[in-house]
Amino acid sequence: MTAAPFSEASSFPGNLLRRCHQISVAIFLRKCEAYHLTQLQYIILCALEEHGAIDQITLGGHTALDRNTVAVVVRKLEERGLVTRHRNPEDRRSMLVTLMEAGRQLRRAAEPSVAEVQEEILAPLEADERETLCRLLQTLADENNHLSRVPVRNIG
Repeated sequence: MTAAPFSEASSFPGNLLRRCHQISVAIFLRKCEAYHLTQLQYIILCALEEHGAIDQITLGGHTALDRNTVAVVVRKLEERGLVTRHRNPEDRRSMLVTLMEAGRQLRRAAEPSVAEVQEEILAPLEADERETLCRLLQTLADENNHLSRVPVRNIG
């Protein structure tokens, strides 16, 4: 039995990652407020710009988002005229999501603010520490991907 369970638990890697995620989301929302974008909306716009029109399941595989989250985020983007959804003619059970020009323009307009988010998140670190942190986080994400409730799937 540890004498300081909260102090110990507060320094667990999972708790520190949770806190960093909260900070990251707060910075993103503040920096991208003018664009009315969330991190999830931005990553979906990025995936659509890079991969073109894809079905929602594939989109979720690329972004490590479950089908319900993808559906909600895509619906909100669609309501803003940033993407469209329509039945996949090759598989009537699936919905194809297409990035509209307005979505492409908004994502590109937000890009400098998103870069500022990354800079602010990493501001406490020296340049070599930033590279090391990002490399280590990528390794953790890649090597533990199979443990995720919603792993990245490079499909399609």
